Amino acid sequence: MTEPLIIEEIKNGNNTQLAEIYKAYRSEFVGWASSHYQCDKEEARDIYQASIITLYDNIINEKLQQLNGSVKTYLFAIGKNKIMELRRADKKFDLSREIEDIDVADEIDEEKLQKEKHLKIVQHCLQKLGEPCRTMLELYYYHETGLDSLAEMLHYKNGDTVKNLKSRCLLRLRELVTEELKKH
Repeated sequence: MTEPLIIEEIKNGNNTQLAEIYKAYRSEFVGWASSHYQCDKEEARDIYQASIITLYDNIINEKLQQLNGSVKTYLFAIGKNKIMELRRADKKFDLSREIEDIDVADEIDEEKLQKEKHLKIVQHCLQKLGEPCRTMLELYYYHETGLDSLAEMLHYKNGDTVKNLKSRCLLRLRELVTEELKKH
């Protein structure tokens, strides 16, 4: 099927095309991300899932209407951008640890304010996230509900299914939080 038809099929709700894209490039993406960006395989898989979600969102929201290259090229570019975002966030995190050591007394007050601000942003983004992600993440992180219990409560096949969905939900939450933090 040609690239424009694939986009149109996904836009019209044919998730079979999306599933085929997911299966077709997953292994190659994981290998590529691992070798080019030193991601471990689990991190590369998580980034790939987030990239698939972004591809889908871009098609549904009509941000992607026409491809100049292949779906694979577009998907890998999304993945590369997500990897770079994570690396930048890691550097910011490392930098914040170094700054903490400079002036501990003032930093504790500032850190407390930042944590409160960050917590409010996370709570806001959690509300924006929607269902079933919001409920799943709240039960897992706030109420420490296990994966198998979540599967039973939320009517999923098993804990592995919940683990995969939780991973995708958490990545989406991270994206929302990152966007909100850039605004502030």
